[in-house]
Amino acid sequence: MEAFEIQLLEDTFTIEPLDNGLYRILEGENKVGVIYADSEGDQVIWATQDELEDGFVQQVGELITEHNM
Repeated sequence: MEAFEIQLLEDTFTIEPLDNGLYRILEGENKVGVIYADSEGDQVIWATQDELEDGFVQQVGELITEHNM
């Protein structure tokens, strides 16, 4: 899959899908973190092992889901 951009408020992030279901988030040339979808029952929860705010991770995850539809 190819990288794509998302807009979150006034910020634009580049999303690089990785082969193992992870998504690398970049702001310009700087890596912000890596997130992944995790299922909790019948819900998809976005998670990270990086130090990112939960709200940010969920918002970016929702935009990735929207882009992939």
